Amino acid sequence: MEAEHPPLRHEGGDSHGQAGLLSCAQCRSRKLKCDRKRPICGRCVKQNETCSYPGLRQRALGRRKTVRDLEERIALSVDPGVPGLLRQPANQLIDLGIFEQLPSWDVIDQLTALYFQNIHAGAPTLHQATYTAALRLPPHMRPPMCLQYIVMASAAATSETYRHLSEPFYQRARVYAEADELKGPGETLTTVGHAQSWCLISAYECHVYAIFTRASTSLCRGVRIAQMLKLHQLDVQAPEPLPSALPPPRNWIEAEERRQTWWVVFLADRFLTSTTGWPSLVDERHIKTNLPSSEESFTAGIANDPPILLSNGLQELEQGRGAQLSPLAIRILAVNELLHALDHSANHSTASGTDDTQNGLYWRRHREIDTNLTTLTLLLPERLHLARNPRSLDAILIHICTNMATIQLHRTALALLRRGTPVNHLNNDTMIAQSEARLLPAAAGVLAVFRAAGDDGVGTAIRNPLLSFAAYMAASVFLEDCSRVSLVGPGGQDRSGRRRQSEESLDYLARILVFFGRSSSLVRANAFQLAADMKRSGYDASMMDKVLDQVGTLGGATSEIRVSGSKPMLFCPALTQTSTAGPAEGSTFGLQGASDSWGHGGGNLGFDAPFHGNSVAGPSGTGRGVALSMLQYGAPEGLFLQLGANPESFLL
Repeated sequence: MEAEHPPLRHEGGDSHGQAGLLSCAQCRSRKLKCDRKRPICGRCVKQNETCSYPGLRQRALGRRKTVRDLEERIALSVDPGVPGLLRQPANQLIDLGIFEQLPSWDVIDQLTALYFQNIHAGAPTLHQATYTAALRLPPHMRPPMCLQYIVMASAAATSETYRHLSEPFYQRARVYAEADELKGPGETLTTVGHAQSWCLISAYECHVYAIFTRASTSLCRGVRIAQMLKLHQLDVQAPEPLPSALPPPRNWIEAEERRQTWWVVFLADRFLTSTTGWPSLVDERHIKTNLPSSEESFTAGIANDPPILLSNGLQELEQGRGAQLSPLAIRILAVNELLHALDHSANHSTASGTDDTQNGLYWRRHREIDTNLTTLTLLLPERLHLARNPRSLDAILIHICTNMATIQLHRTALALLRRGTPVNHLNNDTMIAQSEARLLPAAAGVLAVFRAAGDDGVGTAIRNPLLSFAAYMAASVFLEDCSRVSLVGPGGQDRSGRRRQSEESLDYLARILVFFGRSSSLVRANAFQLAADMKRSGYDASMMDKVLDQVGTLGGATSEIRVSGSKPMLFCPALTQTSTAGPAEGSTFGLQGASDSWGHGGGNLGFDAPFHGNSVAGPSGTGRGVALSMLQYGAPEGLFLQLGANPESFLL
C-alpha cells in the first residue's frame, strides 16, 4: 500500500549543516519569508505558533500514477454509447446544450446523405440543401440535437457500415428531445425541428422495433407540437384567435417545409391509426393547410404547384386535373380514404338496426367512400400507374391503400348483406353481386404490388406492417373465392379458370408469409392467421403445420399460440417477448441476400423509409393470440385487430 505522504529525497552534505539553511515548516507551508532564528523564528513568535525545523532537505515527487488511475481517467473520457468517440471537457459542450462530442464531420456527412437517399422519400420533411448547410452554422443556429441524432440513427439503420451507431444515436435523440421539454416555459420545445424529430423517432420505433405503443406516444408529441405551431392552418384565410408561436417564414422554402412537416405528421397519424385501431389524433375538418408541392418544386425552391386543400383534392382528380397534384398529395388522399373505410366498417352497427334513417346514412356513406376509391383507382396520373412505375414509393402506397380500403369496405358490406340487413331502396342480391365484383380486383391489385417488387424486393415489402397485413387481406379474399366458387356456375358455366387463378394467387401469398415470417413477428402473426383460416375452411390443413414448425424453429411453443380468454394485442410489447437491445445483428430495414426454394429473395426496393420500412427487431415470437378471422366477420377497427377470440373457434 502506498504511503500517505510523498517520499523524501536526500540531498548531498551533512544533514545538520543543511538544516540551518532551511526555513521552518510553518513558513514553508505558507510560502512566507522566514528569518530562520533558532529555536523559534520571529514570525512564529508573533503568531504564537509552534515552530519546527526539518532535519533533512526534501523535495516532493508527488504520488506515483498507477495503471488503475489511468484506466479510470480513460473510462471517464470515453462515451460508452459509441466506441471510438471521446467526451469533450465538463463545460464547453454543456454550455452549448451538448452532452458529448459529435461524430466526425465525415461520418455526419455520410449519414446525412444516406438519410436523404434512403429515408427522405417516405417522410419528406427536411429540405436537403437547407438542412445540410445548417449543420455548419454556429452551434446555437444548428438544427436541434434531437433532430440531428434521429436523422443519423435512421440512416445508420440502413447501412451495414454504420448500423452499430443506430441504437446509441436513437437513444441520444430521445434524451435530447425529452431534455428540451424541461427547458423554459416551452419556447425550446415548440419548434418545427422538434415536430420533425418526434415524427422520425416514432417512425424509427415503429419500423425498427415494431413497438407500436412507444411509437404512438412519440407521435402524439409530434402531432401536438405541430398543432401548437398551427402547422395545420398555415393557409387559413381568417385570422385565428390564438396566434402561432412561429415567426413568418423567411422564404417559400421555409413555408413549404412547414407544410411538408404537417403532412408527414398527418400521414404518420393515419398510418398508425389504421394499423393499431386507436383513435386518430388529427381531425381533418380543422385542416386549412394546402397539400404539399412536388418533390421537384420543394428541392428547387420554386412554387410551381397550385394551392389545393385536402377537402378539394378528390375534386381535382374527378375534373381531370390530377397532374396538378403532387404524388405525395395523392398518397395523402389515399391514406385518408383507407382510414375512412376502416372507421366506416367499425360503425357497422348503425346498419343492423331497424332505424331506416341510420340505415340509409350508413349505405349512403358506403357509396360515397366507394366512389372516392374508384376515383383514386381510375383517375390517377400516368406517373403513378403501377405498371409504368413499379418501384415508385408513392405508386406502391397509393395502390396498397386504395385496394385495402376497397377490400375492407366491401367485406363488411357482404357480411351485413348476407346476414339479411336491408338496404334502403336497393335489392340485397344486387348489392351482394356489386360487392363481390369489387373484391377480387382489389385483392389482385395488392398481389400486383408484390409481383412488381420482384424477387429482390418482396422480402423488403412484406415486412412493412401495412403491406404485411395487405398480403393477408388479399390472401383471405382468394381463399374465400376458392371456398365459395364452385367449378361449374349457373347454366353450366365453367369456372375452373377463375378458381385456378385464385388458388395460384393464394399459394403465392401464403408461401411468402410463411417464409418471411421467420424473421418478423408481424409477418408471422399474419401467416398464422391465414393458416388458421385455411384450416377452418378445409382448404389446406398443412399450412398450419408449416407455421407451427416455424414457431418451433424460433424457440416458441404451440401453447404460446393457443388462445386464452383475454385479448392481448400484437402491438403491445408487454404481452409479447420483446427485444429491447436494438436492431438485431446483421439486420437492416431490408432483407439482403436471403432467398428460399420458391425464388423469393431479399433486396432493397426503397421501402426502408419511415412508415414504409420493415420491422427487423422488437417483439419476437408470435404473441399469445391470433386475430379474429376475416372470413368470419370483416370489420376490424384497425389493421392489427385485438388478438384473441374464443378458443373453440380455432382448430388447434
